[in-house]
This record gives sequence, C-alpha cells and structure tokens, in this order.
Amino acid sequence: MRFSEARNLPDPEVREDARLLGAIAEGDQQALGVLYRRRGGLIYSILVRMLVNEMEAEEVMQDTFVQIWRKAHQCDPDRSSPLAWMIMIARGRALDRLRARARRNAGQGAYEREVASLEVEVNSTRQAERDELAAACASALNHLPESQARALQLAFLRGWTHDEIARALGEPLGTVKAWIRRGLLSLRKILKDYHA
Repeated sequence: MRFSEARNLPDPEVREDARLLGAIAEGDQQALGVLYRRRGGLIYSILVRMLVNEMEAEEVMQDTFVQIWRKAHQCDPDRSSPLAWMIMIARGRALDRLRARARRNAGQGAYEREVASLEVEVNSTRQAERDELAAACASALNHLPESQARALQLAFLRGWTHDEIARALGEPLGTVKAWIRRGLLSLRKILKDYHA
C-alpha cells in the first residue's frame, strides 16, 4: 500500500483505515488495537451471519486480525478500500471454515451411515443366532424325558421356584431338583456342538 498517498483519499474514514494499516505494516501494535475497535464489530457481524455460530465467528475474527497484522503491507487503496480489503480477508477465512465444516460433516455423516449399516448387520446376525439358538433349545427339550422337560420349562421359561414346581406337579422337592439337574446335564450334552 502506498500509505503516503492515504492523505489524498477523499473519505476521512477510508483515510483513517489506510493510516492505521500503514502503521500496522510498520509493526505498530497499538494501531492494530485501534483498527480492531473501529472495524471489529462490523467484521464480527458479517462473520456471525456467514457462520451462524458465535464461537466460530470469534475464532475466525481472531484469525482475520492475525492476517491483517501479517498482510497489512499488501493492502492497495487503488484496488479496494481498506475496509473492503479487511472484509475480503474475513470472508476468505469464513469460507475456509465453512468448507472445513462441510468436510467434517460429510465425514461424520459417512461414519454414521457406516455405523448404522454395521448395526443393521450385527442386529440381523444376532437375531439369526438367537433364532437358531431358540430352535436348538426347543429341539433339545423335545429329546428330554417329559418330566425333565416340563420341570425345566417351568423353572427357566416361567421363572417358577423349585417349591412352586413341586407343589404344581405334586412331586417331592428332591425329585423336582433332580429332574432339573439331570435335564440341564442332558441339554448341555445335546447343545455342546452349538457355538453362540
């Protein structure tokens, strides 16, 4: 920027922005603070509208003023006003953030779709395994003596206690316990080849 020519600019606001950018180009940190107070509110409001997220707008605002600090010497008032130049920096940083957000969201969406498809596969596989196990158990129960099968069904499918089973069947408690124990041992032998 030809900062010496900034005095010749017609608009006093443009002249002051150009003067501050000239001072910033020479390393004047106070000038950066003054410029931030002058133009920060406007730039921030643009960033909030673009990003629709105040936290991200604050981060991009900080990045914008870091870029202004580093590139102040590149501002050319013949090509655009200092304010337009600063807004273009802010806009570029915001667009970078929006692109990164889109990539992140696309990646997250792909990840979520992959997880959902795996859950469908796992759930359908588990359901198939459960169905197979249920069929194997039903078949195994059919191979047991009727007294053992009935005692096991009442104990494990209906949740009855041994006492309740003995009373319902009119059999001694010891007999019911023996049927259940023998039935479980028989089921273990029948189902030993089943791997769930």
